[in-house]
Amino acid sequence: MTLTALDIALPVGLALVFGFYRYTQYYRAQLPDAASRAGLDAIKGAVGLAAITFAYKFISNT
Repeated sequence: MTLTALDIALPVGLALVFGFYRYTQYYRAQLPDAASRAGLDAIKGAVGLAAITFAYKFISNT
């Protein structure tokens, strides 16, 4: 199993895009803790995709 730079960049990129998207939603709803909620959502999304990527790499042996 070999992890490439793209395997690491994909969850990080997802976290940035998804976090920004969630922040705009929370900001429009005028929540006072919009940034912290969006940050937690971004971290959860990145960890989830990293786990899926790692599992796929482990199962496929590539």
